Amino acid sequence: MMRVRESGITLLAILLLSLALAACGNATPTAEPVDIASHFRQGNEFAQAGEFDKAIAEYQIVLGADPENVSALTNLGVAYYSTGNLEGAIAQYTKALDVSPEDADIRSNLAAAYVQSGQFESALEQYQKAIELKPDLAEAHFGLGVVYIQLGNPESAIKAFVKFQEVDTGSDLMATEQAEQYLQQLRGQ
Repeated sequence: MMRVRESGITLLAILLLSLALAACGNATPTAEPVDIASHFRQGNEFAQAGEFDKAIAEYQIVLGADPENVSALTNLGVAYYSTGNLEGAIAQYTKALDVSPEDADIRSNLAAAYVQSGQFESALEQYQKAIELKPDLAEAHFGLGVVYIQLGNPESAIKAFVKFQEVDTGSDLMATEQAEQYLQQLRGQ
């Protein structure tokens, strides 16, 4: 349920670099400026193709030129998560939240990485914050249900899965089916 960001590319760095080079007059630049948009797009294409090591390299190039590019930080987190590098994913999501603390999707991604690494209390906190910021974020309600199961709180898990069903758009059929299965199990059916 992780999402690769398609937008949010910061081109300000390219503009500033161009202005700085123009101000140098006849000075010949020693390195070509980084085409952030191109590397970001290429990273997304690699990620969509499942070539996460190549995607990681492209996102790192973007972040070398623009260290606070929230979309690149987030997508690098997704790529790390997809390769099983949970520490790397958590680190990137945390950096992205430092730049954009009100982003519910990043919080939900961070929570999912915490779940996978067995840090259920941290996951609980991030899912709750994500839901506060974006009450209709279906994946956060689903994840919250999973966390409550892990923490031995079936009543809260039921509430979370019911809320998931209320806001679920059906975009993730596996989650839709799993939520129903969890509810049946939790209700003893």
